[in-house]
Amino acid sequence: MSDDLRTEQWLRQAQRMVNGGHLDRAIDLLTRALSEDPDSGDAHAMLAFCLVGKKRLYAAELEAGYALALESDSPFAHLAMGAVSLSSRKFVEAERHFDAAKELAPESAEAHRLAASLYRLWGKPERAQTEIEQARTLDPESPDIRAQSGWLAFDRGERDDARGHAIAALEIDPEHVDALTLLGHCDLAAGRTEEARAHALWALQQEPGDSGAMTLFAAVKARKSWLLGVWWRFQSFVNAGSQRRTIALLIGAYLLYRIGSIALFQNGLKAESLYLTLAWLAFCVYTWFAPTIFWRSIRKEMETVRLRPDY
Repeated sequence: MSDDLRTEQWLRQAQRMVNGGHLDRAIDLLTRALSEDPDSGDAHAMLAFCLVGKKRLYAAELEAGYALALESDSPFAHLAMGAVSLSSRKFVEAERHFDAAKELAPESAEAHRLAASLYRLWGKPERAQTEIEQARTLDPESPDIRAQSGWLAFDRGERDDARGHAIAALEIDPEHVDALTLLGHCDLAAGRTEEARAHALWALQQEPGDSGAMTLFAAVKARKSWLLGVWWRFQSFVNAGSQRRTIALLIGAYLLYRIGSIALFQNGLKAESLYLTLAWLAFCVYTWFAPTIFWRSIRKEMETVRLRPDY
């Protein structure tokens, strides 16, 4: 068997592992493929996608860089680098790579789907909707695209529409993790906490450690605890969007505290200034210890759940 045919065989096997949610096995296969054919741009690009799924962003960026260096006109390589940039919240760079992929492969539904994911996180819902409609036109049977359509509907507050998209995705792929997670969030928004928990656990059965499923599971836990729920909502608000936004919010909160404290003190309201300082210190202590308490309670509850051995 020639090297090219052997590499193609590795890639097909790795793609089956990715489709089944077995990223670790896909990474092993792709590593073996690259040991025999280190100049396979597709193998580097697919490995980058797998590493993004495992949150190993530095290694993913290296692999996507190799893919682009080997095949600069490969839409798959641009998609891989765009996915890395998206996960790193580098929105401008991600947009550049997704635009390049769409230009090189106008019929790529995946390029439009990933662009929709980008614009959703970037806070540009109109552009996200345009991209996902194009993706759905190109591939109406894709569960990934259906699930992404549902998330956009969920963001608009159209819970029934979002639920419909999630169910449609699950009819195509009953174990689709993103669709299960979306269905869980729809249940949680409707106050059906136990149903949401069940969907989170079902998703974790399919993909142990999936960040979206873990986020849903944590949101369910936060709904049950008022004290931890406040921290969870604060974290969700602060971490939404780009890294620059998060940093700006935290700096802005500190500056507001300092300005308020100084203004109260200079106007003779020393007691109020002291109370504000104590409130700020309490807030800092709370946000320092709450994550430890929160995730400890999550781990304790997860110990009662039987997941796959590789969780």
